Amino acid sequence: MITLEEAARYREELTEILREDAHNEERILRRLEQIRTQSGIQVYAALLLILTGLAFEESEARRHWEEILKHRRVLGQSLQRDLGLRVAVLDYFVNVNRQLTNPRLIDLSLADRPDPSSPIDARTGLWNGRQFLSALQKEIRRAKRYRLDLTVLYLDIDDFREINERHGELVGDVLLREVAILIKNKIRDIDMAARLAGEEFALILPETERMGAFLVAERVRKEMERHFLRRDIDGRPIAMTVTIGMAKYPEDAAIADRMVRRAEEAMHQAKARGGNAVGVYYRERRNYIRFDVSRQQVRIRVTPADPSTQAPEEERHEPLNISRSGLLFESDAPYAIGDEVIIVCQDGRDQARVTLRARIVRIEEIEGQPRRYEVGAVFLLEWDHQESQVTEFLRRGGLAAG
Repeated sequence: MITLEEAARYREELTEILREDAHNEERILRRLEQIRTQSGIQVYAALLLILTGLAFEESEARRHWEEILKHRRVLGQSLQRDLGLRVAVLDYFVNVNRQLTNPRLIDLSLADRPDPSSPIDARTGLWNGRQFLSALQKEIRRAKRYRLDLTVLYLDIDDFREINERHGELVGDVLLREVAILIKNKIRDIDMAARLAGEEFALILPETERMGAFLVAERVRKEMERHFLRRDIDGRPIAMTVTIGMAKYPEDAAIADRMVRRAEEAMHQAKARGGNAVGVYYRERRNYIRFDVSRQQVRIRVTPADPSTQAPEEERHEPLNISRSGLLFESDAPYAIGDEVIIVCQDGRDQARVTLRARIVRIEEIEGQPRRYEVGAVFLLEWDHQESQVTEFLRRGGLAAG
C-alpha cells in the first residue's frame, strides 16, 4: 500500500490532471495509466490518498475511481449541471461509500484560495457581508444628503438546515448559487445583493420607498417559490421557499448595522407566522407613508382573491392613501397578514378605475373604534402594463404617486 510520502513525490503531476482534464473522464483515466506505466507508481491509490487521506490497495483504488466517475455522471444528471471531479470524490466517500466521517474539502490547495480581502462571496458570486455593510453606510450617507428613500431586505431560506441534512451539503451549495442568481435577476443595476452568512442574504434598494421595496421582495419571494417547486432532486421537487424582512431609512434606523437588524427582526416575525412571506418592520404606526386621498373622492372595493370566500356586503372600506405600489385603507374586516385580495379603485369624478390584486401586509385596530381596522396592502403587479395602469390612474386623478 502506498505511503503519503511516496504519493507526495507525484503530487504536482497527479493533481495537474484534475486541473486540466476535470471534465474529461477518458482523458483522466488515460493519463493516469500513462503515469502508472512510466513510473510504476500506484497512481490511483496515490491520487485518492492525496485528495482524501484514505489509503487503498491499487486494485481497490482503481475500482473506487471507476465508481466515482459513474457517481459524478449521476450527480450531474440529478443536479442538471456539470460537477467538478473533486466534488464528486468528496460526495462519493461521504454519502455513498461512507469512508469519510470527518471530511475536509479535498486538498484546498487544489482550488483557488479565496482572497480574504476580496469583497466577493466565493460560494455565490454575490458581495460578502463586509462589503455589504460598507456599501450600506455609503448609501445611508447619500440618502441623508439628498433626502432619498432607502430600504434594506433581509432574506433567509426556510428550513435550509433540513434541506442540507436531507440532500447533502453539495446540493445545498448548488441551491445557494441558484438563489443568488434568482435574486440578481429580480433587482436593478443600482441595487446590491449580498450573502451575509449561511443561508442569509441581504439587499440594498436605493431610492426605494417602503411599499416599492415590498413589491421587490414579493417578486423575489414568488420567483423562489415558483423555481424551486419545479426544481427536483431525485425526481422529487425541492419546494424550497424564502422569508424576507424589510426596514427603511430613516424611519426604522439611521445606522447601517441597526438597519440590518431591523430587517432581520421583520424576517423573523414573518417566519413566526409560517414563513414564505415578506415582513415589514414598523417601529410605530405613523411610520406608514401617507398620501391623503379623501379629497380626491377615490372610492375602493375590496374582496377576497379566493372566489370561494364570500365578503360580507356590509363591510366599509375607506382609502387613506394610495401610491404606485400599494394602498392604506380603513375597513371593518379583520384581515390576516398575507391575505390576498382584489382591490377596485375608482375616481368619483370621472369614473376612471383600476382593478388590482394585492396582499395584506399590515393590520391594526384603530384606537377608540372597536372592530375598525387600518389595513396596509401592497399591489401584486405581475406585468409592466399593470404598473402603467396604476400610474395612469394616479395621474388622471391628480394624486401623489409615491
